[in-house]
Amino acid sequence: MDHAIVWTEDAQENYRQIAIYLLDAYGFDTADAFTDTVNAKLRILEKSPFIGRRLDALPSVRKLPVQPYNMVYYAIAERQVIILNILDSRRYPTL
Repeated sequence: MDHAIVWTEDAQENYRQIAIYLLDAYGFDTADAFTDTVNAKLRILEKSPFIGRRLDALPSVRKLPVQPYNMVYYAIAERQVIILNILDSRRYPTL
């Protein structure tokens, strides 16, 4: 049985901001590739939620690279994958 994907408001807002930035800076194709990649990673998490690496400081939180510079941070609760945030690792290199 697949896990349900649940987004926090912070995750939704950061996802939107990254997509808008990519659209403005690099055009539709780059922004579209980003959203396609995020959706593909989420489909993987639905089936294999433990694939991401645990954070040392917060073992209940996992991270999964989306693209070279973007990470999805999430937690697993019952049959849900809770998307806590999507961050650009160039802006937050220590996470």
